[in-house]
Amino acid sequence: MPKQFRKIFKTGNVRAHVTQRADGLFLIRSQINKVRITASGKYLDICKKRFIEKLSKSFTQIPLQAERTSKKKQQTPLMPYMQKWLDCAKKPFVKDGTYNDYTRTINNYIKPTFGERVLEDIPTFELQEFLNEISNSGKNRTAKKIYQILSPLFEYAVADGVITLNPMAKVKLARYEQKHGVPLTIEEEFALLQEIKRNPSVYNQAFAFIMYTGLRRAELASVVIDGEWITLTTAKQRKGMKEKSRSIPISPMLKRVLPLIDIDKIKTVSLGVLTNYFKKLCPNHHLHDLRHTFITRAQECGIRREIVSLWAGHKADCSITTNVYTHFQERSELQILEMQKYNYEYN
Repeated sequence: MPKQFRKIFKTGNVRAHVTQRADGLFLIRSQINKVRITASGKYLDICKKRFIEKLSKSFTQIPLQAERTSKKKQQTPLMPYMQKWLDCAKKPFVKDGTYNDYTRTINNYIKPTFGERVLEDIPTFELQEFLNEISNSGKNRTAKKIYQILSPLFEYAVADGVITLNPMAKVKLARYEQKHGVPLTIEEEFALLQEIKRNPSVYNQAFAFIMYTGLRRAELASVVIDGEWITLTTAKQRKGMKEKSRSIPISPMLKRVLPLIDIDKIKTVSLGVLTNYFKKLCPNHHLHDLRHTFITRAQECGIRREIVSLWAGHKADCSITTNVYTHFQERSELQILEMQKYNYEYN
């Protein structure tokens, strides 16, 4: 083909190639975002007009296709990303129980609602409505758990460059008054003791032991009895921190029921089953209320608050310093003497 027929045709920002076939027909070709646009004509002016018409029709579709392709590349499914975040950013730094609690919350609440969604497509209002619904159903603690998962998750996604803004940044939790443990009344405590004596099952044995020691349920498996003392590993230590042990003198109340308790058996009981069994036995209480019962009775018996906190494994605060704990910890005779006050009769 003669060189004089090979030209560049420009219209706006589009560059097209013009050629002329041997039979004299003009052709104009261009490719935009992998879409070919071609026009032909016997005369060059007519060919250019046809090309511009085709370009105008195609131009409304080409950007849309490019936009869809761009969005498709950016989409990040929520659940796989959340699992990766959970395993990389959480699991190495929390205890197994905390990790399992995260997993249960995700599977029971987040996955059913957002399981098929992508990170880029979850707006703030939808997240706020989701948490409002959980709170309005009376599950304020669950709403707080969900918030504590989603907020750092989206913050991590921002830092990771997956999204530009954290949709949880403006989300708020409904205010609520957190319920604290409710100790058993003397009447309820006596009724539970009678049930334990009537049916000394491994679960009832565990209830008696917790009620007269104030242990957390997770601490039960580490219990060792040595003479007048109960030694255990404190359950509230964070992962990676050195485990701490504490000791509690055996009280007169525990001594009365200790012959009914098989320590080796209660140490192996399933904590989930233990919790559910207690709820059936005492519908108005939680298993943790047995711990509050011990603390309350100890204070009612006149035992020093600092020593009760030491036995309960409470952290030192502004009113009870670490030095105070250390002081009482080293005075084992005083602790045994104070525990003798933990002795009362049921009317």
